[in-house]
Amino acid sequence: MTGQRDRGGNIAARVVHARAFKGTVLGAILAGAVLVGLETVPAIHEAYGAAIWSLDRVVLAVFVAEVALKIAAEGRRPWRYFLDPWNVFDFAVTAVCLLPLDARFAQVLRLGRVARSLRLITALPRLQLIVGALLRSLPSFGWITLLLFTLLYVYSVMAVFLFGAGDPERFGSLWTSALTMFGVLTLEGWVDIMGDQMRGGATIAAPVFFVSFIMSGTMIFLNLLVGVIVNSMSEMPGAEKPRSPMPTIESPGAEREDVTVLVERLARIEAALEGIREGMREELRTRRD
Repeated sequence: MTGQRDRGGNIAARVVHARAFKGTVLGAILAGAVLVGLETVPAIHEAYGAAIWSLDRVVLAVFVAEVALKIAAEGRRPWRYFLDPWNVFDFAVTAVCLLPLDARFAQVLRLGRVARSLRLITALPRLQLIVGALLRSLPSFGWITLLLFTLLYVYSVMAVFLFGAGDPERFGSLWTSALTMFGVLTLEGWVDIMGDQMRGGATIAAPVFFVSFIMSGTMIFLNLLVGVIVNSMSEMPGAEKPRSPMPTIESPGAEREDVTVLVERLARIEAALEGIREGMREELRTRRD
């Protein structure tokens, strides 16, 4: 009985790791994303709603089969399937899509079907690497965000003092000023806002204020975020490491072989030096005679 379960697990593992199986799952994910998008078009939904629903059931069947095979691939330890966070995500999305078509679960079911498109992350290892790097960067993101909001608060207060009297619609209070400065931070229409303040009399203060805010709030912080993400990706376990220009020892056997060659070379060099010393002694004896 145990042997049969082991053989079943081995067969399921071979199926799960097969390229055709992975391609089928990837195709189901893409098809599910397309079907959900088509349902948002009223004309298509009215004309082909039944066909879309049938195809969606086929996609869901592929997902259920994938979960079952991955659990079976663990053999006598099926709980190991849930030790991988990506597997937990796949299982949760599939379970939500199996909810009954009832009014109580209609919105949850729609959200679950939309979330199936996110399974593209679990199907492509490169996307998993990027998402893992982003999650790994969250602590650093928090400190960078805190610094950014501190800068936004300081500039918002300064904007109230500098431009509040002349432009109360944008800078009349701290709240409106913060919203305006956040829009400036996205580089949306900041030239027009600066131009209005210059025409209001702040011909020198407005350019210095807005340019300094954009330089510090956009350029510097953008570079910080990029640096944090790149550093996190380089520290990920699956990230490619730069090749070292120095030769590396691949195995203990290769190490012993390199040591043997080095000893032989040293022996030849020592023999050559001994020959040179003997020749010099002969020359000294000849001169003395």
